[in-house]
Amino acid sequence: MKRKPVLTLYKKEIMDLLRDKKTIIVMILIPIFLYPAMMLGSLLVMQGIVKESESKEYKIAMVESGVSSRVFEILSDEEDKFEYKFKEIPYTDEEKAKEELKEKKVDLVIVSGDYKTSDILTKSDKISELYDTEDLLKVKCYNLSSNTNSSSAYQYVSEILRAYSSNLRKDAFDTLFDDAEGILNPVDLSVESISSSEQNAGSIIGMVLPFILIISILTGAIYPAIDATAGERERGTLETIMTLPVRKSDIMISKFMSVSTIAVFSAFLNLLSMFAMTFYMYKTFDMQNLGFKNFDFKLFIPAFLSLLICLPVFSMFSSAVSLCVCIFAKSFKEANNITSPILIVFMFAAMASILPNVELSSATALIPVSNISLLIKSVFSLDYDYHLMLMVLLSNLVYCILLVVIMSTLFSSEEVLFGEGVNGIHLFENFANQKRGQIPGYGDLLFLYAALLLIMVFTSSMLVLKWGLWGSAGVQAIILVIPLLYALYLKCNIRELYSLNLPKVKEMLGSVCLWIGGFTTNQVILSGLSKLIPSMVENSDSLNSTIFEAGFIPAIIVVGICPAIAEEAAFRGFLFGSLRKRTKIWIAVIVSAAAFGLYHLNFLQFFTGLYLGSIMAYMVYKSRSIFASALFHLLNNSISVILTFHPEILTRIPLIGVENPGIGENLGIAAVGIVFLALGLFLFGAFSKKGTEQL
Repeated sequence: MKRKPVLTLYKKEIMDLLRDKKTIIVMILIPIFLYPAMMLGSLLVMQGIVKESESKEYKIAMVESGVSSRVFEILSDEEDKFEYKFKEIPYTDEEKAKEELKEKKVDLVIVSGDYKTSDILTKSDKISELYDTEDLLKVKCYNLSSNTNSSSAYQYVSEILRAYSSNLRKDAFDTLFDDAEGILNPVDLSVESISSSEQNAGSIIGMVLPFILIISILTGAIYPAIDATAGERERGTLETIMTLPVRKSDIMISKFMSVSTIAVFSAFLNLLSMFAMTFYMYKTFDMQNLGFKNFDFKLFIPAFLSLLICLPVFSMFSSAVSLCVCIFAKSFKEANNITSPILIVFMFAAMASILPNVELSSATALIPVSNISLLIKSVFSLDYDYHLMLMVLLSNLVYCILLVVIMSTLFSSEEVLFGEGVNGIHLFENFANQKRGQIPGYGDLLFLYAALLLIMVFTSSMLVLKWGLWGSAGVQAIILVIPLLYALYLKCNIRELYSLNLPKVKEMLGSVCLWIGGFTTNQVILSGLSKLIPSMVENSDSLNSTIFEAGFIPAIIVVGICPAIAEEAAFRGFLFGSLRKRTKIWIAVIVSAAAFGLYHLNFLQFFTGLYLGSIMAYMVYKSRSIFASALFHLLNNSISVILTFHPEILTRIPLIGVENPGIGENLGIAAVGIVFLALGLFLFGAFSKKGTEQL
């Protein structure tokens, strides 16, 4: 990257973005005016609702009976104490009163009776001695639970009558016993929270604030990203920029820097706005003597300072995500459409702060978006774990760097810049118009695998619950058939797309060596992850129990053979075969491997799928044969089944058989794995550039 051209382009991009009114609105007006107005407005509305509900006069339909007047007398006597107001409307017909309730002419219907006609008095004379007859009430209420006024009316009436009943009961026990309180409450339960008022307030703020901040930061990044990519396409200035005597990657870096600047500035304004609004609310409550006398607002200053460090990095990450998506859009409208799913994903991930029992840990600190949400929740609860904060900061920085590299590579591709983009979904074209031998486009890949993921989510659990392990075979059939039918409809060259060439003998030997190397080094990865995130091992154990219950032969067929056919066809065939023709090989390898890891819908298997999937994709690239990766996949899954049924075999293998391997054992395993990986790569000709594409 050349600094001078990048800085010059950066200044140009910043000036272009600042000329756009939408950018100014999103960057300045929304954080400074809209969010404070929303917070203050919400507070005022909530106060108004509470005040109105307590001061409102509720219409109570009293169905006349012998003691109906006694019930309303109790309610009236307690009005001043509870601050509720009731208006009695007498009725003689219970059904008529219920009809009036349905029409919302009254808020509550009360039907009263007394206990003199019941069996209670006949069971014990003590009741008549302890209670006045007029106090033995039987009250039935009808409310309209879907109506707020009716629900509130019942809530207040029941509160008053329960308090009245409790007082009667206490008086009766005081008459019978000297120690009535000890009899009524044999277990003296008390609780004293050791959480400070600052922690309690911070936990509430920490549940709401992350969602607002994350969405506002993403919004602040999306519109500049759209303008810097799709906007320039529509204005026709992108082609002009591409003719400048600078590298395309430098142009993309300048766009990233400009969008990140806007997003970071927006994040600072949002944070400053939130801080000012929180301080204002604190001062307002303090002046009104609402229990904030001992509240130390200064304790939250480190929380805001820590966010000043982490939020800019997250803003850069959001900018990189936005640019990576918007770079495919050919128009402003299309960019808005394709960024909507990104906004939904960020919203869903941001909700981690309100989920129960989800805290910032060494595992969640690695999950994009959710980690920053949980970090905000943690620091506002005054829980400062600087180790986890550093993990969140570094993980977002690593993700940002990876996205910038991918983004620069995509921007260097003419297929991405001037191709069909995500609109190139050939499925919606007539079969007769399909070009024979065409390669699926990015739109086809996004559409197909998004649809496939949805099908998997909704059908896999159902099939497995209905047919057990054999249901997994049905899942594999879906994975195999849908991409194949798609390829046939597009009139693709199936042999070329799926790399259906016979491998050489040395490549098959190389597959075995790579599997040994991949399997052993993967054990080291699993060992590290199991210590980092122990809960993932429990999920793996539950999967092993399902396999064991099915039996050895079914397990080999479903777990060993089926994925070696279906998953290889879907990920190393259709997906990798399409990507390798449209982008650089290393991007095709990583993207197909990441999709393979995500497909397993398991945090542990994502990492192993990414690692082993990269090896298998590289094997297909070097050998031009999917059968090489299928052998790798078959060996890897089959050995897992064998070890599930015969775990004693693993204990006989040196180093790998150690139950809790330490650093020394893991280093030994890794060394053996690296040797076999190097041997396998040698057999695949990895160290020779002859006849291969450049990575």
